[in-house]
Amino acid sequence: MIPNPRALPSKHHTKALAILRRTVFLLLLITFTGPGLSLAAQTAEEHYQTGLDQSRKGQWEAAIESFGKAVDLAPSFALAQANRGVAFSQVGKHKEALVAFEEALHLGYDQPEFRYNRGIAFARLGLYDEAATELETALKKDSRMVLTMYDLGLVYIMQKRNDEAREMVNSLYRRNNKLAKQLYDQIPPEYHVVSVDNGGALQGRVTMAGPVPRVRSFHLIHAPNIQYCSRMSDGKGHRLLYDFTVSGQGGLKDTVIAIQGVKKGRPFPQDLQKFNIARCHSDKYVIGARNSEDIVIENTDPIPHEIATYEFAESYVKQRSNRPVSPETSQVRSAFVRHDADEFLIKCNLHPFLQTRAFMVDNPYYTVTDEEGRFSIDQIPPGTYEVVAWHPFIPNQKGQIVIEPGGKSEITFEFNSKDVRRKLYHDDLDGYRFQTWYDSFENFYGGKRVDDPVEVLQELRE
Repeated sequence: MIPNPRALPSKHHTKALAILRRTVFLLLLITFTGPGLSLAAQTAEEHYQTGLDQSRKGQWEAAIESFGKAVDLAPSFALAQANRGVAFSQVGKHKEALVAFEEALHLGYDQPEFRYNRGIAFARLGLYDEAATELETALKKDSRMVLTMYDLGLVYIMQKRNDEAREMVNSLYRRNNKLAKQLYDQIPPEYHVVSVDNGGALQGRVTMAGPVPRVRSFHLIHAPNIQYCSRMSDGKGHRLLYDFTVSGQGGLKDTVIAIQGVKKGRPFPQDLQKFNIARCHSDKYVIGARNSEDIVIENTDPIPHEIATYEFAESYVKQRSNRPVSPETSQVRSAFVRHDADEFLIKCNLHPFLQTRAFMVDNPYYTVTDEEGRFSIDQIPPGTYEVVAWHPFIPNQKGQIVIEPGGKSEITFEFNSKDVRRKLYHDDLDGYRFQTWYDSFENFYGGKRVDDPVEVLQELRE
């Protein structure tokens, strides 16, 4: 016996399915008319048209009755049966809907949206195997139905076919990024939070051999807000971005250390990460971020910033978002990337020296090296793991560690500056590049110039 109707397990699922069902209904509202109809057929057509009008007004019970009269007068009226099934679904009578859909199919009516409707009715009754079959059939008939892909992903989740749900995310990602993220967020994560008893620790150091790579220089003469942006500069009109910060003992700062292959352990940090903007400067050069994580963009400057995000994989770079952030306001961006992307960039397209780069991680066992290149990670579940040392502009280094219960492991990484891969656009630090009006106490647009009371002079670390 078919179980009692029950919705998919969250309000979000219910809302999504309801919206999709209304959309599909409109796709089914096609009228077949023609000359030479019998009186019964003409009357059936009139009842059918009445049912359509009632459906458009949301009068679903009345529509069921009208479609039923059309079917009584013209038993072979397949489209009336199909739309009667839709009306039944709208009032939660999914068993009756399936009976009507089955009759329409028997009469030869079959199309992608019709299969989708059948699939939704099955899903509402908790018959997920049948629902998956119908939704898969709909996509075989029309692979462009992104809403069907989304709901099929939800059904896969209910069947615990999470790998196939992730494949739906990958397919949706190129077609409808918003739906892809909604589906991704509902798939149970592969990483599980558990208590870690007698965990181990990892410590180590990252160094760089060879000459320290040149600092990146941005000429402030190109900045749209030079009066404010120049509050942090080398005093000659250049903003410096330190991609490689190397200590006197060779320690490399701002390298992400991530342990790979940890399937369960402590939770991710609960606090949202922040991309803090102050004097056109980000306080973090690199971070670790998990896919679909929300990051707060916090603009404390009195000027707007045009914040864009990008995803990086081996063969491509793609912009994911680009929206202004008003002065002294905050907003949230999602670090949602394609399955094969390993880097996420947040930057200002007006002030390109304002940026933070993220290495994508799948567990919370990661950290960033300090000024001496040192790092430590604790509460690691015992096991054998691979460790990645990541810096945005040099090939990754990897090593293997064994974490014993309650033990401490060590690992070191040494990069060589000859392997650096980076483009330097403004590579000239000579000369004085402030515009002449910058030296005036008058605002460029008239009136007294107002500057930040504290000017930060950047030192050339070469």
